[in-house]
Amino acid sequence: MKTRTDETLTREYLAAVERETSTLPAAVRQELVADLAEHIAVALTERPGGVHEILREMGDPRAIAATAFQELGAAPAAPPRSPGRRRSPAWLPLALLVAGDVLPYLGGIALTWIGFAARVAAVVIVCRARCWTVSQKWTGLTLAVIVPVVAHLAWYFSPVPHHGSTAEPVVRWTLVAVVFLLTLAGTGLLWRNRRRA
Repeated sequence: MKTRTDETLTREYLAAVERETSTLPAAVRQELVADLAEHIAVALTERPGGVHEILREMGDPRAIAATAFQELGAAPAAPPRSPGRRRSPAWLPLALLVAGDVLPYLGGIALTWIGFAARVAAVVIVCRARCWTVSQKWTGLTLAVIVPVVAHLAWYFSPVPHHGSTAEPVVRWTLVAVVFLLTLAGTGLLWRNRRRA
């Protein structure tokens, strides 16, 4: 016999399928949901209390909806957009990353802080974006942000006396060039791997 939890889980699952297939004709959607409910009921008579396993075997409601749309040759519903929140274009955080790397070298403490703010904003946008997978985000941000920041910190806190030495400008500008190339590599990787959300 089904417990209240089983009924609740089944109801939520079917409601999710209904939401995902909201643009299907009402008759088709009702038939699909009725078939799924019947399948769940039959499976629960064979395996009482196994609703989690049954729903997992049936698959994600989005996958079921995609199959239904494919069989009918219909277009799936566009995902609902939250009002007032627009997605940032993929180029914006990448431009902020490059600007954040360049601005501190143009002189002045204000530009240094603006560059820092640009990098922080870029990291937040990339982390929240749907344009990249988690591994792509980590790889791109490691090249464009983490390694350059670590390199700068290693330079500034290095125990080797470099300030005032004759080799200091050469080493410093070599570091700047390498950091800039890393930033370009990270942003280039993110740009190449972007996809539509």
